[in-house]
Amino acid sequence: MKGFYIALIALLSIGCQSDISIVDKKETRVVVDSFIQAEPIEELDVLIALDTSGSMSDNFADVANGMELLRSDIESIALDYQFGYITMDPSNLGYVGPYNSSSSTIDMLMAPNLLPSAGYEQGFAATYYFFESDEGKSFSRPEADFLLFLISDEDEQSGITAEIFQEWLQEEFDGVRHDAVVVIQTEDSEECGHLYGVGYKYEELASLYEKNAIDICEKDWSSWLSETSYLTEIKDYITLSEADPILESIVVYVDEEAVYDWEYKSESNSIKIGFLPDQGSLVEVGYKVYI
Repeated sequence: MKGFYIALIALLSIGCQSDISIVDKKETRVVVDSFIQAEPIEELDVLIALDTSGSMSDNFADVANGMELLRSDIESIALDYQFGYITMDPSNLGYVGPYNSSSSTIDMLMAPNLLPSAGYEQGFAATYYFFESDEGKSFSRPEADFLLFLISDEDEQSGITAEIFQEWLQEEFDGVRHDAVVVIQTEDSEECGHLYGVGYKYEELASLYEKNAIDICEKDWSSWLSETSYLTEIKDYITLSEADPILESIVVYVDEEAVYDWEYKSESNSIKIGFLPDQGSLVEVGYKVYI
């Protein structure tokens, strides 16, 4: 791999260096961006920790629709999956599930409404206590990748910090892939239903997983659920890390072989590949930018 990287740099250096030095009189540098297409998922457990206090009841339909959309995406890459729902109240820890490939759409759409109403919004504590319970131990499969959703219109209210919670998740799911997604009130949230507090602790958790929180007031926030986690993201594009690439210098490789079925999208500063790279494929884009 190191040898290929050096060869790619050399190719870029040779490709148009003379034109740049003579015509533009500007110095350039080489940039290489890459990603690995998501590997196949053998098993996946999805847990939704849902705030079921009175202020959240008008969001249940969005939650259900979002999870059914997510299930459709998951089925394109894995059939062995299950969904479970819990309340965010460790003192009244309701659970419904599991839902899997044999569950109907109606089952999935009704799931949030089957949880009991709860008075506390302690998503971190509730998740922890669930996996300590018999139901949680039965739900969690040792070899399954894990995806956690935390959905609330208030901040997390337990004494557990985002850093401590992430450390526990890493220990609990050591040996498998896991990810966390938060759907919360943000500082930019517009008025939608009942809003009680920005989810600062949830935002901290999202940042620890290198992503942004999803605004619960977005009209179409449910569609983000299928695109947020690296566990389910299959891509035919790569966003470049540097703006204004020198277009004639761009080269694209998939598994160390040059491909030419691609186009540059200036509005998103990305390379759109004309086919879907196989799962596990290494996609690399080399290009020059002016210094």
